[in-house]
Amino acid sequence: MIEIEGLTTVDMHGRAVLDGVTLSVRPLERVGIVGESGSGKTTLALALLGAVRPGLRRAEGRVSVGGQDLAALSGPALRAYRRGVIAYLPQDPPSTLTPTIRVAGQLREVGAGADVPAHLDRVGLPTDRAFQRRFPHQLSGGQQQRLALARVLATEPSVLVLDEPTTGLDALTRRQVLDQIAALVQDRAITLVFISHDLPAVARMADRLVVMRDGRIVEDGPREATLGAPSAPYTAELVRAVPDITEAHDQWHRPPERPGTGTPVLRVRDLTAGHGRRRPVVTAAGVSLEVRRGECVALLGLSGAGKTTLARSITGHHRPDGGTVELDGEALPPTLRGRTVEQRRRIQLVAQDTSLSLNPRRTVRATLTRPLRRLRGLDRDAADAEVTRLLSLVDLDDGLAGRYPGQLSGGQRQRVGIARALAAGPDVLLCDEVTASLDARVQADVLRLLADLRDRLDLALLFVSHDLGVVARLADRVLVLLDGAICEGGPVGEVLVSPQHPWTRSLVGAVASGPQTSWRTTVSGHAHK
Repeated sequence: MIEIEGLTTVDMHGRAVLDGVTLSVRPLERVGIVGESGSGKTTLALALLGAVRPGLRRAEGRVSVGGQDLAALSGPALRAYRRGVIAYLPQDPPSTLTPTIRVAGQLREVGAGADVPAHLDRVGLPTDRAFQRRFPHQLSGGQQQRLALARVLATEPSVLVLDEPTTGLDALTRRQVLDQIAALVQDRAITLVFISHDLPAVARMADRLVVMRDGRIVEDGPREATLGAPSAPYTAELVRAVPDITEAHDQWHRPPERPGTGTPVLRVRDLTAGHGRRRPVVTAAGVSLEVRRGECVALLGLSGAGKTTLARSITGHHRPDGGTVELDGEALPPTLRGRTVEQRRRIQLVAQDTSLSLNPRRTVRATLTRPLRRLRGLDRDAADAEVTRLLSLVDLDDGLAGRYPGQLSGGQRQRVGIARALAAGPDVLLCDEVTASLDARVQADVLRLLADLRDRLDLALLFVSHDLGVVARLADRVLVLLDGAICEGGPVGEVLVSPQHPWTRSLVGAVASGPQTSWRTTVSGHAHK
């Protein structure tokens, strides 16, 4: 079905992004491609479509799908061949959604016809008419992800290429989406290429695992053998880096290392926010919270619970309908336009979706220099030195400073977003799913970085996440958000060990029975044979 022979792709400086990759995928096979950010996974996925990422070029090699050499086709002929044969879901779901078309129209655009509710239900989205009338910007990141998945499934492809399809989804939704994809692949006889940094998710979906590093395939074999007895040292490192749910449960019992001190630097009172004018949709309903210096407070909830709307309302990116946001006891204007430069500098947001938050026409250096000059008043030489320091702080090579967002992996773009927020020198940092697209090793590094910044700078962190394990490792207190309202809150150990609300209990249960747990059985079972 798929044949890749000696594929090498290079950037404008001649550096190999894919280095002699050879890969075969048989009809009806389920292949998982796993690797850290920047390993070449997405570049390989695009090669299956006959496409090349901006700033890259194919140096040599051949790619064929269904016996057709894709290099022999171009423009309309290539698009016509791909239609109905191969479908691709990219890592950034908004890039596949037309912002001016409503949910129902997004599906009709790809031939869903009158079956819109069925396609929505298939991926766990609401089917009511009010939801069908929403625009993409009125959906959460997880809802956008599932709508994009519904679109590609509606084309009924023979080959389905999924690039990080569950990134940004909470444990309950992730388990549901993976189950739905597995059932659809089985029922419709689809060949699956599943790409992710999430090793347990890949192990759940694939029968065969391909491990990539630095543009090369370092291991390729059956799932059980690859996970239980990896032959490549790098694969063994990836297996060891995956968080153990048992260890996470032990950690929940420990009290926070450093509670916040003094009066709250950030206080939110009865904040209400939503979308739409004629038919308003309330996504945050009377939320109150406070964060002290040196403290991390987590907002935990399902996709669509209102976490992102709440965070953007606090930073002034979204106008709330009611309530107040206070910084050191001073009520802030509701929008960024009304806030002073100093007020904007002191509260910074790291957005979930870097495809929207990073300007595609600015290099990494220009992106980081902008807040350094505008918010901190640094001169050119000082700003250049600070850019180098910030890139090192988020574990990015200084050589990436001249690249554009489209030339970076999803994980690299997210780390640039974190560096940009830190460039302002904030007192309050709002992190919206900042680790959702990062592999286990880089995720751990980012969490250590945030914890270090909290302690060293006495920084107040408001951490928005669907990932219960991440919350357990970083947060001092957790607030559980359900349908726009806080249903439970308290010290992280108390809430996650002895949840009182039914939804919190179901979330903890989903983590305990999810892919992070089940894959351990696969690994240990094979290792002891």
